[in-house]
Amino acid sequence: MRIYNSPPNWPTPPPGWQPPAGWQPNPAWGPAPTGHQFWLDVPDAPHNPQEQGKALTTTAFVLAAIGLVLFWIPVLNILALLLGLAAAVMGVIALVNGKKNGRPLTGLAIAATAIGAVALLGAVVTVAAYSSGSRATAVAKDATPTGSPEASASPATSSVPSKAPSPSAAAPDPEPGSASQPHPLGTSAVVGKEYRAAVTGVKFNATDEVIANNMFNDPPKGQYVLVDIAVTYAGTEEGTPWIDLSPTFVGTDARQYDASSCGASLTSSVMQVPTLEQGGSANYQVCMDVPVGAVEGGKIFIQERLSFNSKSRTYWGLK
Repeated sequence: MRIYNSPPNWPTPPPGWQPPAGWQPNPAWGPAPTGHQFWLDVPDAPHNPQEQGKALTTTAFVLAAIGLVLFWIPVLNILALLLGLAAAVMGVIALVNGKKNGRPLTGLAIAATAIGAVALLGAVVTVAAYSSGSRATAVAKDATPTGSPEASASPATSSVPSKAPSPSAAAPDPEPGSASQPHPLGTSAVVGKEYRAAVTGVKFNATDEVIANNMFNDPPKGQYVLVDIAVTYAGTEEGTPWIDLSPTFVGTDARQYDASSCGASLTSSVMQVPTLEQGGSANYQVCMDVPVGAVEGGKIFIQERLSFNSKSRTYWGLK
Protein backbone atom coordinates (compact mmCIF):
# COMPACT_ATOMS: atom_id res chain seq x y z
CA MET A 1 0.00 0.00 0.00
CA ARG A 2 1.33 3.45 -0.91
CA ILE A 3 0.76 6.53 1.25
CA TYR A 4 1.48 10.21 0.69
CA ASN A 5 4.54 11.59 2.52
CA SER A 6 4.40 15.38 2.92
CA PRO A 7 7.75 17.23 2.97
CA PRO A 8 8.83 18.37 6.45
CA ASN A 9 8.67 22.06 5.50
CA TRP A 10 5.05 21.78 4.22
CA PRO A 11 1.87 21.78 6.37
CA THR A 12 1.06 18.38 7.81
CA PRO A 13 -2.10 16.91 6.17
CA PRO A 14 -4.73 14.91 8.09
CA PRO A 15 -3.99 11.18 8.53
CA GLY A 16 -4.82 9.20 5.42
CA TRP A 17 -5.09 12.28 3.15
CA GLN A 18 -4.17 11.70 -0.50
CA PRO A 19 -3.65 14.51 -3.07
CA PRO A 20 -6.63 14.66 -5.46
CA ALA A 21 -6.16 14.72 -9.22
CA GLY A 22 -4.69 18.00 -10.39
CA TRP A 23 -3.69 19.16 -6.89
CA GLN A 24 -0.79 21.61 -6.71
CA PRO A 25 1.05 22.73 -3.55
CA ASN A 26 1.00 26.35 -2.43
CA PRO A 27 4.10 28.11 -3.84
CA ALA A 28 4.49 29.87 -0.47
CA TRP A 29 5.50 26.54 1.10
CA GLY A 30 8.75 26.51 -0.81
CA PRO A 31 10.36 23.60 -2.66
CA ALA A 32 10.54 20.14 -1.16
CA PRO A 33 13.98 18.99 0.06
CA THR A 34 16.15 17.40 -2.59
CA GLY A 35 15.51 13.68 -2.92
CA HIS A 36 12.32 13.76 -0.84
CA GLN A 37 10.07 10.75 -1.46
CA PHE A 38 6.46 11.84 -1.85
CA TRP A 39 5.13 8.27 -1.73
CA LEU A 40 6.04 5.54 0.74
CA ASP A 41 5.35 1.83 0.43
CA VAL A 42 3.75 0.52 3.62
CA PRO A 43 3.06 -3.20 4.05
CA ASP A 44 -0.57 -4.15 4.50
CA ALA A 45 -1.66 -5.18 7.98
CA PRO A 46 -1.31 -8.96 8.44
CA HIS A 47 -4.46 -11.04 8.53
CA ASN A 48 -5.30 -11.85 12.15
CA PRO A 49 -8.12 -14.40 12.55
CA GLN A 50 -8.01 -14.00 16.33
CA GLU A 51 -8.80 -10.26 16.13
CA GLN A 52 -11.60 -10.89 13.63
CA GLY A 53 -13.01 -13.56 15.95
CA LYS A 54 -13.00 -11.11 18.86
CA ALA A 55 -14.78 -8.46 16.81
CA LEU A 56 -17.44 -10.93 15.66
CA THR A 57 -17.98 -12.28 19.17
CA THR A 58 -18.18 -8.81 20.74
CA THR A 59 -20.68 -7.67 18.11
CA ALA A 60 -22.81 -10.76 18.71
CA PHE A 61 -22.78 -10.17 22.48
CA VAL A 62 -23.80 -6.51 22.13
CA LEU A 63 -26.67 -7.38 19.76
CA ALA A 64 -27.81 -10.14 22.12
CA ALA A 65 -27.81 -7.80 25.11
CA ILE A 66 -29.85 -5.17 23.25
CA GLY A 67 -32.33 -7.84 22.11
CA LEU A 68 -32.66 -9.09 25.69
CA VAL A 69 -33.59 -5.58 26.87
CA LEU A 70 -36.07 -4.86 24.05
CA PHE A 71 -37.94 -8.13 23.56
CA TRP A 72 -40.70 -7.37 26.12
CA ILE A 73 -41.49 -3.88 24.71
CA PRO A 74 -44.34 -3.72 22.14
CA VAL A 75 -43.22 -2.85 18.59
CA LEU A 76 -39.56 -2.92 19.65
CA ASN A 77 -39.87 -6.65 20.26
CA ILE A 78 -39.86 -7.09 16.49
CA LEU A 79 -36.44 -5.43 16.39
CA ALA A 80 -35.38 -7.62 19.33
CA LEU A 81 -36.39 -10.70 17.34
CA LEU A 82 -34.05 -9.70 14.51
CA LEU A 83 -31.24 -8.77 16.91
CA GLY A 84 -31.57 -12.05 18.81
CA LEU A 85 -31.49 -14.04 15.58
CA ALA A 86 -28.42 -12.15 14.32
CA ALA A 87 -26.63 -12.55 17.66
CA ALA A 88 -27.29 -16.30 17.82
CA VAL A 89 -26.09 -16.84 14.25
CA MET A 90 -22.98 -14.70 14.74
CA GLY A 91 -22.21 -16.47 18.03
CA VAL A 92 -22.34 -19.87 16.33
CA ILE A 93 -20.12 -18.61 13.50
CA ALA A 94 -17.61 -17.28 16.06
CA LEU A 95 -17.54 -20.65 17.82
CA VAL A 96 -16.99 -22.55 14.56
CA ASN A 97 -14.29 -20.16 13.30
CA GLY A 98 -12.53 -20.20 16.66
CA LYS A 99 -12.42 -23.98 16.67
CA LYS A 100 -11.00 -24.03 13.13
CA ASN A 101 -8.26 -21.55 14.07
CA GLY A 102 -7.31 -23.50 17.18
CA ARG A 103 -8.21 -20.61 19.52
CA PRO A 104 -11.84 -20.98 20.48
CA LEU A 105 -13.41 -17.94 22.14
CA THR A 106 -15.79 -20.19 24.06
CA GLY A 107 -16.74 -17.93 26.98
CA LEU A 108 -18.03 -14.80 25.28
CA ALA A 109 -19.17 -16.63 22.14
CA ILE A 110 -21.27 -19.11 24.15
CA ALA A 111 -22.74 -16.27 26.21
CA ALA A 112 -23.62 -14.29 23.06
CA THR A 113 -25.25 -17.36 21.48
CA ALA A 114 -27.24 -18.19 24.62
CA ILE A 115 -28.42 -14.64 25.28
CA GLY A 116 -29.29 -14.17 21.60
CA ALA A 117 -31.37 -17.37 21.69
CA VAL A 118 -33.19 -16.17 24.83
CA ALA A 119 -33.89 -12.77 23.23
CA LEU A 120 -35.12 -14.50 20.06
CA LEU A 121 -37.43 -16.84 21.97
CA GLY A 122 -38.70 -14.05 24.21
CA ALA A 123 -39.41 -11.83 21.21
CA VAL A 124 -41.36 -14.61 19.47
CA VAL A 125 -43.46 -15.19 22.62
CA THR A 126 -44.19 -11.49 23.22
CA VAL A 127 -45.01 -10.81 19.56
CA ALA A 128 -47.50 -13.67 19.63
CA ALA A 129 -48.95 -12.54 22.98
CA TYR A 130 -49.37 -8.90 21.96
CA SER A 131 -50.91 -9.93 18.62
CA SER A 132 -53.44 -12.18 20.38
CA GLY A 133 -54.34 -9.37 22.78
CA SER A 134 -54.86 -6.93 19.92
CA ARG A 135 -57.14 -9.34 18.07
CA ALA A 136 -59.18 -9.98 21.22
CA THR A 137 -59.64 -6.23 21.75
CA ALA A 138 -60.73 -5.75 18.15
CA VAL A 139 -63.29 -8.56 18.41
CA ALA A 140 -64.69 -7.09 21.63
CA LYS A 141 -65.08 -3.67 20.02
CA ASP A 142 -66.87 -5.16 17.01
CA ALA A 143 -69.31 -6.98 19.33
CA THR A 144 -70.19 -3.84 21.35
CA PRO A 145 -73.58 -2.30 20.32
CA THR A 146 -73.36 1.29 19.18
CA GLY A 147 -76.81 2.38 20.39
CA SER A 148 -80.32 1.34 21.37
CA PRO A 149 -82.54 -0.54 18.89
CA GLU A 150 -84.91 2.40 18.78
CA ALA A 151 -82.18 4.83 17.90
CA SER A 152 -80.77 2.59 15.19
CA ALA A 153 -84.18 1.81 13.73
CA SER A 154 -85.29 5.39 13.20
CA PRO A 155 -82.30 7.62 12.58
CA ALA A 156 -84.33 10.01 10.42
CA THR A 157 -86.74 11.00 13.21
CA SER A 158 -84.18 13.03 15.15
CA SER A 159 -85.47 16.51 15.80
CA VAL A 160 -82.04 18.02 16.50
CA PRO A 161 -80.66 19.56 13.31
CA SER A 162 -76.95 19.22 12.59
CA LYS A 163 -75.01 22.37 13.16
CA ALA A 164 -73.21 23.63 10.10
CA PRO A 165 -69.70 24.97 10.55
CA SER A 166 -69.52 28.70 10.99
CA PRO A 167 -68.25 30.41 7.83
CA SER A 168 -66.71 33.15 9.94
CA ALA A 169 -64.43 30.79 11.90
CA ALA A 170 -60.87 31.88 11.24
CA ALA A 171 -57.79 29.65 11.23
CA PRO A 172 -55.54 30.11 14.28
CA ASP A 173 -52.54 32.38 13.89
CA PRO A 174 -49.25 30.53 13.34
CA GLU A 175 -46.99 30.33 16.37
CA PRO A 176 -43.79 32.40 16.39
CA GLY A 177 -40.86 30.22 15.46
CA SER A 178 -42.91 27.94 13.22
CA ALA A 179 -42.15 27.34 9.55
CA SER A 180 -44.86 29.81 8.49
CA GLN A 181 -43.77 32.48 11.00
CA PRO A 182 -40.02 32.08 11.63
CA HIS A 183 -38.16 34.18 14.19
CA PRO A 184 -36.06 37.11 12.96
CA LEU A 185 -32.29 36.66 13.08
CA GLY A 186 -30.89 37.21 16.56
CA THR A 187 -34.06 36.11 18.37
CA SER A 188 -33.39 33.72 21.25
CA ALA A 189 -35.90 30.86 21.48
CA VAL A 190 -36.40 27.56 23.25
CA VAL A 191 -35.14 24.49 21.34
CA GLY A 192 -36.23 21.14 22.72
CA LYS A 193 -36.29 20.70 26.48
CA GLU A 194 -32.76 21.76 27.43
CA TYR A 195 -31.56 24.61 25.20
CA ARG A 196 -32.15 28.20 24.20
CA ALA A 197 -30.65 29.08 20.83
CA ALA A 198 -30.45 31.93 18.36
CA VAL A 199 -29.32 32.18 14.75
CA THR A 200 -27.29 35.38 15.02
CA GLY A 201 -26.02 35.69 11.47
CA VAL A 202 -25.95 34.07 8.05
CA LYS A 203 -23.48 34.52 5.20
CA PHE A 204 -25.17 33.28 2.05
CA ASN A 205 -22.06 32.93 -0.11
CA ALA A 206 -19.20 31.95 2.19
CA THR A 207 -17.46 29.67 -0.31
CA ASP A 208 -14.23 31.71 -0.54
CA GLU A 209 -14.06 32.15 3.25
CA VAL A 210 -14.58 28.44 3.97
CA ILE A 211 -12.05 27.28 1.37
CA ALA A 212 -9.46 29.82 2.58
CA ASN A 213 -9.87 28.62 6.17
CA ASN A 214 -8.14 25.30 5.49
CA MET A 215 -6.13 24.09 2.53
CA PHE A 216 -7.85 20.70 2.70
CA ASN A 217 -11.43 22.05 2.46
CA ASP A 218 -12.98 20.90 -0.82
CA PRO A 219 -14.99 23.23 -3.09
CA PRO A 220 -18.79 22.92 -2.67
CA LYS A 221 -21.17 21.40 -5.18
CA GLY A 222 -23.31 24.55 -4.87
CA GLN A 223 -22.17 27.27 -2.49
CA TYR A 224 -21.26 27.27 1.19
CA VAL A 225 -23.72 28.98 3.54
CA LEU A 226 -22.11 29.95 6.87
CA VAL A 227 -24.44 30.18 9.90
CA ASP A 228 -23.59 31.77 13.28
CA ILE A 229 -25.38 30.16 16.25
CA ALA A 230 -25.51 31.06 19.96
CA VAL A 231 -26.74 28.47 22.47
CA THR A 232 -27.33 28.29 26.22
CA TYR A 233 -27.78 25.00 28.05
CA ALA A 234 -30.77 25.14 30.42
CA GLY A 235 -30.95 21.48 31.44
CA THR A 236 -30.14 20.02 34.84
CA GLU A 237 -27.23 17.78 33.80
CA GLU A 238 -24.82 18.68 30.98
CA GLY A 239 -25.10 19.34 27.27
CA THR A 240 -22.92 18.91 24.19
CA PRO A 241 -24.32 21.04 21.32
CA TRP A 242 -22.70 19.10 18.46
CA ILE A 243 -24.34 15.92 19.76
CA ASP A 244 -27.64 17.36 21.03
CA LEU A 245 -28.64 19.87 18.33
CA SER A 246 -29.13 19.63 14.58
CA PRO A 247 -29.20 22.90 12.55
CA THR A 248 -30.72 22.51 9.08
CA PHE A 249 -31.05 24.89 6.12
CA VAL A 250 -34.38 24.71 4.25
CA GLY A 251 -33.80 25.84 0.67
CA THR A 252 -36.31 27.39 -1.69
CA ASP A 253 -36.10 24.15 -3.67
CA ALA A 254 -38.11 22.49 -0.84
CA ARG A 255 -35.10 20.42 0.25
CA GLN A 256 -33.18 20.30 3.53
CA TYR A 257 -29.41 20.65 3.93
CA ASP A 258 -27.74 19.93 7.28
CA ALA A 259 -24.14 20.46 8.38
CA SER A 260 -23.10 17.03 7.07
CA SER A 261 -23.47 18.41 3.52
CA CYS A 262 -20.49 20.71 4.19
CA GLY A 263 -17.80 18.66 5.97
CA ALA A 264 -15.33 21.55 5.89
CA SER A 265 -13.05 22.64 8.73
CA LEU A 266 -14.19 25.95 10.28
CA THR A 267 -12.49 28.48 12.54
CA SER A 268 -15.31 28.40 15.13
CA SER A 269 -16.53 24.87 14.60
CA VAL A 270 -19.16 23.34 16.88
CA MET A 271 -16.68 20.52 17.51
CA GLN A 272 -14.60 23.03 19.50
CA VAL A 273 -17.44 23.81 21.91
CA PRO A 274 -16.84 22.12 25.30
CA THR A 275 -19.47 20.33 27.34
CA LEU A 276 -21.84 22.87 28.93
CA GLU A 277 -23.18 22.89 32.48
CA GLN A 278 -26.53 24.48 33.37
CA GLY A 279 -26.44 28.13 32.24
CA GLY A 280 -23.35 27.60 30.09
CA SER A 281 -23.30 29.41 26.74
CA ALA A 282 -21.34 29.06 23.51
CA ASN A 283 -21.10 30.58 20.05
CA TYR A 284 -20.11 28.56 17.00
CA GLN A 285 -20.53 28.23 13.24
CA VAL A 286 -21.92 25.56 10.96
CA CYS A 287 -21.92 25.49 7.18
CA MET A 288 -24.13 23.85 4.60
CA ASP A 289 -23.52 23.09 0.92
CA VAL A 290 -26.64 24.51 -0.79
CA PRO A 291 -27.44 24.82 -4.52
CA VAL A 292 -26.98 28.40 -5.69
CA GLY A 293 -30.60 28.89 -6.72
CA ALA A 294 -32.00 27.59 -3.43
CA VAL A 295 -30.29 29.98 -1.01
CA GLU A 296 -32.11 33.32 -1.19
CA GLY A 297 -35.38 33.19 0.75
CA GLY A 298 -34.47 30.04 2.66
CA LYS A 299 -34.99 29.32 6.36
CA ILE A 300 -33.03 27.62 9.11
CA PHE A 301 -34.44 25.42 11.86
CA ILE A 302 -32.77 23.88 14.90
CA GLN A 303 -34.11 20.83 16.71
CA GLU A 304 -32.89 18.14 19.05
CA ARG A 305 -30.88 15.64 17.03
CA LEU A 306 -32.80 12.58 18.22
CA SER A 307 -36.23 14.18 17.79
CA PHE A 308 -38.40 12.77 15.00
CA ASN A 309 -41.24 15.26 15.60
CA SER A 310 -41.26 18.11 13.07
CA LYS A 311 -43.29 20.23 15.54
CA SER A 312 -40.26 20.40 17.83
CA ARG A 313 -38.35 22.50 15.29
CA THR A 314 -37.67 26.19 15.86
CA TYR A 315 -37.31 28.28 12.67
CA TRP A 316 -35.46 31.50 11.84
CA GLY A 317 -36.06 33.52 8.69
CA LEU A 318 -33.12 34.77 6.63
CA LYS A 319 -34.61 37.77 4.86
